[in-house]
Amino acid sequence: MTGFHYTLTLIIILALCLHGAALPTPDEWRESAREQFFSMSKEEIDPYITPLIDHNLSKGLVVVMADQNGYAIYSYGTIKTKSEGILPNETLFDIGSLSKVMTGILMADGEIRGVYNLSSPVNTWLFGEYSLPDFEGVDMTGFDLATHRSGLPASPDKFSEYDPLSSYADQIEHSMEHFQTMTADDTYNWVSNSSMLAPPGYQFLYSNLGAAIAGDTIARSQGVSYPDLLSRQILSPLGMTSTGAIWTLDNLGRRAQGYRGYEYPADEAHLIRFNEFWTATGGIHSNAEDMAVFLAAQMGLLDTELSGAIEKSHIPVAEMYEGPPRSEMGIFWEILHNRDGTTIIKKAGETNAHQAAIAWNPDFQVGVVILSNTATITGTHVIDNAIALLERMQVKNLNKQRGLSG
Repeated sequence: MTGFHYTLTLIIILALCLHGAALPTPDEWRESAREQFFSMSKEEIDPYITPLIDHNLSKGLVVVMADQNGYAIYSYGTIKTKSEGILPNETLFDIGSLSKVMTGILMADGEIRGVYNLSSPVNTWLFGEYSLPDFEGVDMTGFDLATHRSGLPASPDKFSEYDPLSSYADQIEHSMEHFQTMTADDTYNWVSNSSMLAPPGYQFLYSNLGAAIAGDTIARSQGVSYPDLLSRQILSPLGMTSTGAIWTLDNLGRRAQGYRGYEYPADEAHLIRFNEFWTATGGIHSNAEDMAVFLAAQMGLLDTELSGAIEKSHIPVAEMYEGPPRSEMGIFWEILHNRDGTTIIKKAGETNAHQAAIAWNPDFQVGVVILSNTATITGTHVIDNAIALLERMQVKNLNKQRGLSG
């Protein structure tokens, strides 16, 4: 062997060692990583979840825990489905506003592929069919929609209409029913005749309306429906076969019965089927197995063609709250900067029937998804429990590095 070839061989070996094993595909990870989560035992997790059951804050939950080794799924309480024999990890839940981060990944993916531009006026993608208002000549952009700085209200006025003589829970459900009845035509006509609340990019104003328009425009930019784009660009590449934007008869049988925890005693919630326009803001459903894969993709544990779009969606692009702790916005992701210098990337979701949360710490490569069959609307949210679990794992990790126990 010549000196040149010997040197080349050493370089190749060194490169392979530094690179390590290739990342698994979503299907490979789902099989090899199952029950391989070791950062916390179930006994350590229980104190963060069982109080939700004990204090009637949730009737049933499924918790996904993930780290670099793999994932584990635990269920708590009682989870009912119409079909018999549906396991908790296979049960479908509304993921609410977690739909927004999938919309954000679609926007990032569209920009990478050159079919969408987050910096362009949103009207670009409406192709003259509708026209969004400006603020003294300043147009809102895709970035403004994705960071809740569009100046649009949270929702159209119609969402505030309800029967004042009905119960509080009925009023909330009646308001949310507009997600299935208010069409794109209705919404754009209302928006075009409305005034913006603030200049684009000026102020953080959470807007379900803005997220719906984001989803509609990213789909229009590619000439397909939002459900089709979601399936083609995210669900199929990640093998998320139980996740979707349309409720089939089979899916309805696997859906967790939801409860209205915003009225005592909590009673059964109605199913609200988000129409195609509003789906991007909160109408997607999923189960624990699929959300484990989605979480792993966010943590960079998978070999997927979506990696570039996912990473782009995590980049901070706008201030959310000055804090402390300081919070920033990615593309619909909320980025929390802890005082110790670590970061948590998160998103909470809720419908009239279910709650959902996803959060992970990229510094320690640990993550959590929680799916609950009980909504509280203005009460306790499972995102707080997800963050508490991350903080506990962070403490354990730091103690391990320092040679301490627990």
